[in-house]
Amino acid sequence: MRIAISSDGNSLESKVDERFGRCKYFLIVDVEDKNIKNSKAVLNEAAQEAHGAGVRAAELLAQMNVDVLLSNKVGPNAESILNRVGVKLFNASGKVKDAVKSFLDAESAHSKKEREETHEENERILFPLMDNNGLDSKISLHFGHAPFLGIYDARDEKLKIIENHLDHADPNKSPMMQIMEKHNPNTIFAREIGRRAISEVSNMKIKLKTGTFDTLREAINNLDELEDLTQSCGH
Repeated sequence: MRIAISSDGNSLESKVDERFGRCKYFLIVDVEDKNIKNSKAVLNEAAQEAHGAGVRAAELLAQMNVDVLLSNKVGPNAESILNRVGVKLFNASGKVKDAVKSFLDAESAHSKKEREETHEENERILFPLMDNNGLDSKISLHFGHAPFLGIYDARDEKLKIIENHLDHADPNKSPMMQIMEKHNPNTIFAREIGRRAISEVSNMKIKLKTGTFDTLREAINNLDELEDLTQSCGH
């Protein structure tokens, strides 16, 4: 994410300039994983314009591939340009670094709320795992042979990993029935799974998802990208 902040100075310690078109600098901040990776100060050439400083400033930001603008008093013409190129506007004040932090905190809270609304039933996802290494555990390629099982509560963001002690020889309870009794998931993730298991999952009204992820961390970070699994591996 690239954030631009109208600033009265050329450092993160500078104050947010309430003016947009005629601010002294734009601080351009690149953010990854909610952390500032780098920043640079760009002199606002539009400030010297006799007329239309806001429009010119908006055009400059569009050329710099900015995603978000933290500023104040953006005129309607400049706002129209920023909206057209997909730049989101947010009011800001105080020090530049504090404004960025406040924005990232607000975005994080908003994202968490969206996740909670998406997973309001507290989606419990069961993952077949090759090892017990927390979020870095490797996903087992075949569901039935996984040495470990990971149970992830999407809403509460809690993970539990246990050894897989399913009794495949039990004549009364299939492995899937044992899973339901012990762990009560409402979603099961699998790279490959047998026909009988798919049928059982469908009858139990459990969601069956898949994705080409190698680790638990990758799958959890991309829950919204998981696809429905409908084809068995033939076992």
